[in-house]
Amino acid sequence: LSTFEAYFEGKKELFDVVLTGYDALKQWIEKCIRTQLNRYPMYKGTGYGANIKDLVIGKSYRFDFAESELRREVETALLKHDDIYKLENFRAVKNGDVLNIEFTLTTKYGTVTEVYAA
Repeated sequence: LSTFEAYFEGKKELFDVVLTGYDALKQWIEKCIRTQLNRYPMYKGTGYGANIKDLVIGKSYRFDFAESELRREVETALLKHDDIYKLENFRAVKNGDVLNIEFTLTTKYGTVTEVYAA
């Protein structure tokens, strides 16, 4: 697995840095989590992305319900990648407008814990 490095914190630039191995997978994970399923024409019908924003923005149901659905969405999205074998220890915390998602992945490259702000 290899890809060009991209930055997600306010910048939309691509740089001539090629990521390989787990670094490339980590970027794929973040991009997948940040991409709304079927929202963008280039990804429609591919199954790429997750419905995270649809579950937490402007909803009146309790967050514990949303957390179980978030886990399902994230797990379904990430397990589509051949290098990801299992997702465990999922936790989501909403703090104002920020949603922090934490989970442990078993991957081709080993077992790692990841934290993402969505």
